[in-house]
Amino acid sequence: MKRRAMKLTACLLAAGMTVSAADSVAFAAKGSSLAGLGAERNEETELQTETAVQSVDGQAAESETQEETAQQTEAETEVATETVAQTVEETQEETIAETEASLDTSMNGQLAFAQCDEYINVRSEASADSEVVGKVYNNGSVTILGQIGDWYQVQSGNATGYVNAAYFATGEAAQAIADEVAYNVATVYPEALTVRSEPSEDSEPIGTVYSTDELEVVQYDGDWMKVALGNDVYGYVSAYYVGYDTYYATAETLDEEQARLDQEWLDYLAESEAEEERLNQQWQDYLDQQAAEQAAADQSYQDQAAADQAYQEQLAAEQAAADAQAAADAASQQTSDAQTQVDQAYQAYLDAQAAADAATQQGDEQNVYDTAAAAQQAYQAYLNAQAAADAQAQAEADAAAQAAQAAANAEAAAQQTQQAQTEAPQTEAQQTEAQQTEAPQETAPETEAPSYSSTGSQVVNFATQFVGNPYVWGGTSLTNGADCSGFTQSVFANFGISIPRTAAAQASSGTPVSLSDIQAGDLLFYSNGSGIGHVTIYMGNGQVVHASNSNTGIIISDYGYRTPVSARRYW
Repeated sequence: MKRRAMKLTACLLAAGMTVSAADSVAFAAKGSSLAGLGAERNEETELQTETAVQSVDGQAAESETQEETAQQTEAETEVATETVAQTVEETQEETIAETEASLDTSMNGQLAFAQCDEYINVRSEASADSEVVGKVYNNGSVTILGQIGDWYQVQSGNATGYVNAAYFATGEAAQAIADEVAYNVATVYPEALTVRSEPSEDSEPIGTVYSTDELEVVQYDGDWMKVALGNDVYGYVSAYYVGYDTYYATAETLDEEQARLDQEWLDYLAESEAEEERLNQQWQDYLDQQAAEQAAADQSYQDQAAADQAYQEQLAAEQAAADAQAAADAASQQTSDAQTQVDQAYQAYLDAQAAADAATQQGDEQNVYDTAAAAQQAYQAYLNAQAAADAQAQAEADAAAQAAQAAANAEAAAQQTQQAQTEAPQTEAQQTEAQQTEAPQETAPETEAPSYSSTGSQVVNFATQFVGNPYVWGGTSLTNGADCSGFTQSVFANFGISIPRTAAAQASSGTPVSLSDIQAGDLLFYSNGSGIGHVTIYMGNGQVVHASNSNTGIIISDYGYRTPVSARRYW
């Protein structure tokens, strides 16, 4: 490097530039660094530089006049400038060449898989201090472009950069992982293609698939592919009539990660708002229930008060009826006594009249007058007694009428009391029923708490975070895109639950659940006509969350938007 610094200093001096020894060494060191930290320029560059220096020295020595010296200096400056520019250009070319030489491309094109707890950073340079440009999650795939020391230069999804090679499986280990996480798809080309029971044209046909149908490939053997048709049904299609693609999970750029996190935050806010609205509504329902119960209690109190009043009125009416009856009985007795007196007075009149008649017959004038007066008095006494008896009879009739009216009033009061007492228990029953309704209201959160803490409800809560993310055939990324079974597999993987990759295989594992007994977190399966063609996660309340199609992405639907055929539980 010192030798280069001396040559460069000579060139600059010849060009009329002032350069210190330290500057020349530093500049040469910078050129050396660009060339690969210590690599020497090639001999041709050194020869050109020395020739230029010798030429400048010779011309300076031979200068005779000031004008000639100035002209020679100008020419020498141009030569020195061109030499320096050429030297820098050659140094840059050497740097690029040496950098390319340091990048080992022997693994170019190889597939590697991340092996970590969560994710591996993708960096802009082959250094742990460089900028992070993306993330590769566990079992995510990268394509190796080259290697610099302990770092792989990779490309994955939309991310390109460097990853620490220690966290990636390659070779046979990568192949084993690829076989485990790969999703192989056959796309049908013809309008109709026969599926056979064996890999032979002579084997029995077991079904038909149609143009653009995408089938999971479970085995690829020469001219035939074994594909899943659903419901544990497998068959063979000719490899000449289908396209074949293999998909793996890829990296996520920081922009993609930020977009996912932003969406998750928005989803969280929406969910929190919905939960707050639900709690507010629940509280309002509770207040309404309390008001209804208070109104029922008030009505019950009023009904009971009315029943008590009616009962008191009944007692009063019955007492009045009893008093009236007693009065009627007394009046009847008085009437009877009055009639006796009438009868006695009439008999006294008859006796007096008989005495008067006898006195007349005897001719005793004075006796006639006396007996006639006695008879007249007896008759008047009879008339008086009869009038009194008539008055008593009327009083008896009035008393009897009053007794009858009192009895009728008592009967009406008894009926009113009975009605009031009958209505009061009914109102009380309504209050009891309201209290029974209230109990579930008060304990509803406690009843729901175990459901929300169960794995099934946690699965639902986690899965709904990704509503709105894209649908990608063969994908398993909850953020960058997944198909229906890739979505369910990745959701359950978050809880440490391993389930098969395809909808057909998922429908054949786990615990069978009756469609009438499904709970939040269960998988619901739908037929495509020849087998299981789609899978969703049941949320409860008649809804499912699923990766629907490329037009709608991950959405929430009514579970009966198509007819489910079976259900499985993995938690």
